[in-house]
Amino acid sequence: MCTVSYIPTSAGFILTSSRDESVYRPTLAPERYFHNGNILIYPKDELAGGTWIAANNNGRMACLLNGAFENHIKKEKYEKSRGQVLLESFEYESCGTFYKNVNLIGVEPFTLLLIDKQNFNELRWDGRQKHIKTVNPAIPEIWSSVTLYNQEAIEQRRKWFFRWIKNKIDIPGFDIAGFHSGFHGENMENDIVMKRNGGLQTLSISQIIIRKNSGHFSYIDLVKKETHRYDLNKDKKLT
Repeated sequence: MCTVSYIPTSAGFILTSSRDESVYRPTLAPERYFHNGNILIYPKDELAGGTWIAANNNGRMACLLNGAFENHIKKEKYEKSRGQVLLESFEYESCGTFYKNVNLIGVEPFTLLLIDKQNFNELRWDGRQKHIKTVNPAIPEIWSSVTLYNQEAIEQRRKWFFRWIKNKIDIPGFDIAGFHSGFHGENMENDIVMKRNGGLQTLSISQIIIRKNSGHFSYIDLVKKETHRYDLNKDKKLT
């Protein structure tokens, strides 16, 4: 996985994640879970028990991409799944304390986006050390997993994204979901909705929309043709 976009709006922002994974990997639609006193909403990877995107009702969220800066040689076994590291991040008082104290030895390389009411940070773990970067919340951005896409494909996807948002002043959530569910090139292996041999394809689109006094989590299952929505403020499932 995956493709992630971030778009600031006049009232907040939109964070959208496309999950590119094997169609044979079992996944559960978003539900409410309790983790050490935290109430989180996220879709669950049944195989490893983690997730690639999660949010709580206090304005904090996290989103995961596989790989750090370049594709890596996969080991036979890792101590902890990356999706479990994402969930672990909510156990820390702040993103800063998480970056400083989390033990990532034995974890496969990843990129983790962490957003709260004050900060937007990017943590890349290359298998040996942590690389921390502050993201400007006023600028749109797109990320693509380096384990699935080479640099040429990543740059092409960036062009599609910035061409799409050009001249758009304020973008509704369904609009960016349309970008994530649309086709932009002739090569389906590297498109935003991708499909490759062996059952690897874009399985779902998760979207978190934050406004001044509200927050919503939407999940579109592209395989089952289902949509699930949560109100983050009221901690309530809508559909």
